[in-house]
Amino acid sequence: PGRNAETTNGCTMAEHHALLARHHEGLLPPLEPHLPSYRDPSAVSAFLPGSVGQAALHRGSDVLSTRSPSPAPAAQEPHQPSVAYGRSAVSKTLRVLKDLSEQPEEEGQGTADLKKKNLKVLLECLVDHSSIGEAIMQGEDGDGLALLKSLLSDSEADVRRYTAEVINRYSTLLQGRKQICVSGCVEMLADLLQDPSSADVRIASGKALNHLVTAMDARDEICNHPEGPAVVVKVVRALLAISARDSEISTPSLIPILYECLSHLLVAEKATELALQEDLVPLLIHTLKRRMHKVASLKVLVSLCGHSQGKRAAIDNGGLQAICGMLTSQETVERQLSARATLLMCVDESGKHKAGILVPNLVQQLYSTDHDLYKNALLAIRSISESPSTRVLVMKVCIDSSTAPLNTIQALEDDPEMQARVHNDHRVHLAAFRYETGSPSTA
Repeated sequence: PGRNAETTNGCTMAEHHALLARHHEGLLPPLEPHLPSYRDPSAVSAFLPGSVGQAALHRGSDVLSTRSPSPAPAAQEPHQPSVAYGRSAVSKTLRVLKDLSEQPEEEGQGTADLKKKNLKVLLECLVDHSSIGEAIMQGEDGDGLALLKSLLSDSEADVRRYTAEVINRYSTLLQGRKQICVSGCVEMLADLLQDPSSADVRIASGKALNHLVTAMDARDEICNHPEGPAVVVKVVRALLAISARDSEISTPSLIPILYECLSHLLVAEKATELALQEDLVPLLIHTLKRRMHKVASLKVLVSLCGHSQGKRAAIDNGGLQAICGMLTSQETVERQLSARATLLMCVDESGKHKAGILVPNLVQQLYSTDHDLYKNALLAIRSISESPSTRVLVMKVCIDSSTAPLNTIQALEDDPEMQARVHNDHRVHLAAFRYETGSPSTA
């Protein structure tokens, strides 16, 4: 019976065992080790993608011997931001951005997304002077800033925003500021202040422009450049458009940034003349009267009053009345800036006669422990006292008793020491006293 069983299936026992051996061939250990294996197999070595082909869990199996010892590397997309990791990250990313900018915009949303991703990676890299210097060296031949200039005019709002932030990082170094001023990016940043699509673009360009003009070298370069006056006009017009009632591009957080920017730009005489033609002073005085953006607007007022035309425009539009209350502000910087602006306006002939409203607060500042406040107040009182009518007012004006010593002084006449100090200052510095004789009370 057994002999019949061997032949009933149509094959001999030897053939049957040969089939079994072939079936279990994959379970046999390899004849010679084809890959180095770990001494202690673990889940870490077994399940990582990089461990494909390593006999970690299946030591006795030869199934993997027919596969490649290391899998073929995955196809790498050259425009993905992953190329930035490793050495030369800045140069790699700039090279990718250049390739993307040369592609036609008809490629679709994919190219815009790649630009945004690579710009984000570039911003992550530009964190210290070495990386920023590397980026600037890449643009010494003109390609670097030309690339950023082309990205500033991109159709995607986020691309323009991140590009403005990159330019802001460039402006931290002297070489970067030189390249920005020469390349024409300043004019494009000024144009983006009124970008209708995104407030983030307007804020980023305003911060970049403000950071740039804070440096004296860049400010002089812009003011002396043929296109420099146009930048000042664009900044003033953007400020007027943003501050307008029911404006479509209303951006309240951008207003103090633009005021800061103008306080640096208006140091130049030509810039002040152009700003006065754009009706900047009425908006500035209105802002001061409403006590909005006080420090930034006071800086602009001080810069304007540094020029004769700006000084007269501020006086004619009620600048002295607008800053009267700020002379007694709780903030020291507001008192200092308002005293400085008062002094500049009182130097003008028309300002001396209109400054009577400021006399009580100026006399009050004479008791300040801050030397800058005391000196500015004393100089302003000296200028005001050149007019005989206000000179008497200085000595007889009532002051706030809470700030006077021992709360006993109601007027400067009640404090002989301070009165003598002011009177001696007048006698030394005012030409009018050379022809007048009288007691200190009537001086």
